[in-house]
Amino acid sequence: MLGLCLSWAISASAQLTFDFNYTDNNTGFNDPVVGADRRAALEGAASDLASLISVSTAVMVTFDVVSEDGENDTLASAGSDSVGDDVGYSGTVVQHKIINGTDANGAAADGSINWNFTHDWDLDDSVAADAFDFKSTAMHEILHAMGFSSAVESTGGGLFIEDAGQPNAWYTFDQFIVDANGTPFIDSEFRFNTSLLGNLDDNPGMFFNGANAIAANGGQNIPIYSPNPWEDGSSGSHTDDNTFTDSAALLMNAATDTGPGVRTLSAIEIGILKDIGFSLGDTTPEPEPEPEPEPEPEPEPEPFSYLANISVRTNAGSGAQTLVAGFAVAGGTKDLLVRGIGPTLGDFGVPGTLPDPALSVVDQSTGTTIESNDNWVTSDSTTFQQVGAFPLTAGSLDSAIVTSVGAGAYTAVVSDTTDSSGVALVELYDTAAPTAANGPRLVNVSARTQVGSGDNILIAGFVISGAGNKTLLIRGIGPGLAAFGVPGTLADPVISVVTSDNQVVASNDDWDASAVEATANALGAFPIASGSLDAALIVSLPAGGYTVQVSGVDDGTGVAIVEIYDAD
Repeated sequence: MLGLCLSWAISASAQLTFDFNYTDNNTGFNDPVVGADRRAALEGAASDLASLISVSTAVMVTFDVVSEDGENDTLASAGSDSVGDDVGYSGTVVQHKIINGTDANGAAADGSINWNFTHDWDLDDSVAADAFDFKSTAMHEILHAMGFSSAVESTGGGLFIEDAGQPNAWYTFDQFIVDANGTPFIDSEFRFNTSLLGNLDDNPGMFFNGANAIAANGGQNIPIYSPNPWEDGSSGSHTDDNTFTDSAALLMNAATDTGPGVRTLSAIEIGILKDIGFSLGDTTPEPEPEPEPEPEPEPEPEPFSYLANISVRTNAGSGAQTLVAGFAVAGGTKDLLVRGIGPTLGDFGVPGTLPDPALSVVDQSTGTTIESNDNWVTSDSTTFQQVGAFPLTAGSLDSAIVTSVGAGAYTAVVSDTTDSSGVALVELYDTAAPTAANGPRLVNVSARTQVGSGDNILIAGFVISGAGNKTLLIRGIGPGLAAFGVPGTLADPVISVVTSDNQVVASNDDWDASAVEATANALGAFPIASGSLDAALIVSLPAGGYTVQVSGVDDGTGVAIVEIYDAD
């Protein structure tokens, strides 16, 4: 459930193309010596970006392009007018044309680009340490024109710079802008919440909370660049480059340095583009079927939701500290992706990762290892992309299994081939969405590990997909594990269920048997003693990303298990 840089090519019959009108007079892009190379670099960058976007009909987007020799820090800029002229959310002309296939401004260019050639640029793939990456910058600027931009001003104004607190017009991007507490800056009547003005420059004080972006960011809102003091033209329209640094730097960060830049879209940025309306995937239409007699109408299926993903990141070791994730399947054979990640976590700045994780999927009824993997294979990358899992570093010692299992109970066990310990991530993805409420599906997921205090509490992420609410039984068991001979259990666990915007929706300290015991027995959950200090609750949740946080009273530590049961 973490996000990392990735890119892919789209094969579709309909194409997105870009056309550029170069207005320089024997300079810049029309320089007699280097102009042709500059034009080719811009057109190549635009073509690479276009290959990521799916369109149902052929679309050509036009830009007026001009350059300058300005002694300033700006490398380049691009923009596109807003389609709407009333209060509300609207896309840019470029954004509207790509998504809807219609031209909102007639014969005029859809957008504009201004380039500063005062700086040293490298136009090809060999970017020197003292030169700027032309292709990276071009992709970045075109994305701004495509709607990766906020209309929020430091005064709380929008597109028409109305007074803060008055109805205004905003970009599509702005409907997902919230503060650190998840409170939207813009209310349902399109007014900026003036009480939040001071949060704009909390460094960062702005976050993006679109569902696709959150899912790519491990269930967390995405920090947006909003420094103190506010920077007009940069604040609000970029990912935060104080958060996404070094190897985790993003294409849409607010600033770049000399040397090779980012030329790929991260899963987070792809999620943002999806949230603001773009399609990223193959949209090749299926052939029209031959006409057939219309069958009798069938009743509409009842909407249903399902567990689609779980992940746990924690310290993994040997013995009782082995990272063990359990899961159960009902309704038939289920296709799954299971991953045990260690070394690639270092690309996100995680220290002390498990050096060489080994992964096994075990049938609980027989104790038989169904499948195991030490070092992942590149052929699984297609499945990673399909489910939105971040890519693994080429040649890394991480592990991954793509498999199918029948109805039953299983465990995914992550250990280290060198008997070392370190931070590891275990992930379980449903690779084929259920087509019916009683079809093949995940009905139980769990993880057992050592629970620490502070940043080292047990946090399990899970995703509910589909329509309608999902009723879940969630348990955090510490003392109850002692009956199974587990040493060093967490004496008094507390569980909290937290939404992707950091809202606690349910919590429990000491479980109430009268509230959950009957449900637990019906679901086949192992019994725990009435009056024990274990934690359990029943909650009904809509589709979205959540975390279950297991901690100890008074910062207690020890081994615990977190369990999530489908209780519908």
